[in-house]
Amino acid sequence: MKIKKVKFFLIALGLFTLTAKSQTVDSFEQFWADAQKANWADKSEASQFRIKWWQDARFGMFIHWDPSSVVVSEISWSKQFYDDNGENLIDNPRPSPDLFNIKEHKFWFNWFKPAVPRDVYDNLYKSFYPGMFNADKIVETAKQAGMKYIIEVTKHHNGFCMWDSEFTDFDIMSTPFKRDIIDEMAKACERAGMKFGIYYSQRDWHHPDYGPERMDKYNEYMYNQIRELLTKHPNISIIFFDSEQYYPWKMWNGRELFKMIHQLRPDIIINDRCGVPADYTTPEQKIGQFNKKRNWESCMTFTGFWSWHGFQTKVISYEECLENLIRCAGGNGNLLMNIDPLPTGQIDPREETRLKQIGEWLKSYGESIYETQGGPFLPDSSKVSTYKGNKIFVHFFKMKGGKIVLQGISETILKAEIMSGPQITFTQTKEQISLCLPADYENNFVTVVKLTLDKDIH
Repeated sequence: MKIKKVKFFLIALGLFTLTAKSQTVDSFEQFWADAQKANWADKSEASQFRIKWWQDARFGMFIHWDPSSVVVSEISWSKQFYDDNGENLIDNPRPSPDLFNIKEHKFWFNWFKPAVPRDVYDNLYKSFYPGMFNADKIVETAKQAGMKYIIEVTKHHNGFCMWDSEFTDFDIMSTPFKRDIIDEMAKACERAGMKFGIYYSQRDWHHPDYGPERMDKYNEYMYNQIRELLTKHPNISIIFFDSEQYYPWKMWNGRELFKMIHQLRPDIIINDRCGVPADYTTPEQKIGQFNKKRNWESCMTFTGFWSWHGFQTKVISYEECLENLIRCAGGNGNLLMNIDPLPTGQIDPREETRLKQIGEWLKSYGESIYETQGGPFLPDSSKVSTYKGNKIFVHFFKMKGGKIVLQGISETILKAEIMSGPQITFTQTKEQISLCLPADYENNFVTVVKLTLDKDIH
């Protein structure tokens, strides 16, 4: 009798194992199918659920930082001229995956400067000692800013790794600092309840196998590193790849790469820079266009650069930063705002000030940003709108008193008010809404008008 029970148990266990494996395969097949679809509505319910927290968050912190900050030069791209002596700007081609007819360096821009000679650039890691780095303080600053997630560069195109990797010596442990920065950031985010993501560039201008002859060997290195990061840090929620769409997914054996990632982290969110649309698109240094079909996130900087360029470089104003956030939400997208830590490990105090100011604004007006969708009124130069449930939030820039006309909506407005201000009178017809502000009202930056409706917007 006991033997029969054991046999039955083993058979049941075997069937369960086969079913579990089948579900895993089916789950990945759906994951991969979803990754190849651009529009949110065309994806599976599991995919839509997976990204919901990210859609609601609207605001995140990007961190670009590595030894390039030591000489206040652009991250990776200042290697463009590093065979030069720093004077003549002699173009220096990188290893290029020619098997896919891709030339990575057909051009250069002023923002690549200053040129950093080879002997300097290749030895920057030997001088990298960010003694003032404090992961908890950076995470706290993100929270004070009202940010809901952080994405940190683990490896940029120059190949330097900001963590203790067993697959290369070109990493943080080869610096005098000898502390795993990614590990400290991941743990600080976990302690603070902050979502954590990683940026990982598939391109690598340092690794000897990156190029047309040995891409399979390079991809093995890349897979090992991504597996290493995901295994070490179970709280990684996002992977931000960085090889634009003209790099085909076959270059990285994308299906197998996504399969490995899915096995380790089935709830991961992945951007569009790995040859497939994946979960969201990434307009860079500009506000994305209004889009209710496709998830998007604008990645933007305070200075126009992706690394710290010194105190002589201007930082955009608080008002411009905040308008970027509002316009992203009004376009139905997210803002990923980049900080450029100093070689000391500290956030530039000017950037920190801007972030805290945004956080103060969000304490009063966060209802109009978080968990909202863009619309129903299309963005223009003077306004954007967001909505959730039975509330519409219209953000007017540089508003003055008087009459303001909006297009009509099918729902009935019950109340109109200026957030942190008085109620306002209005009239509503099928064709239009007229808001009547006090004649002496004036706001040089942004006014948020909240409309309460008789039912939810669908």
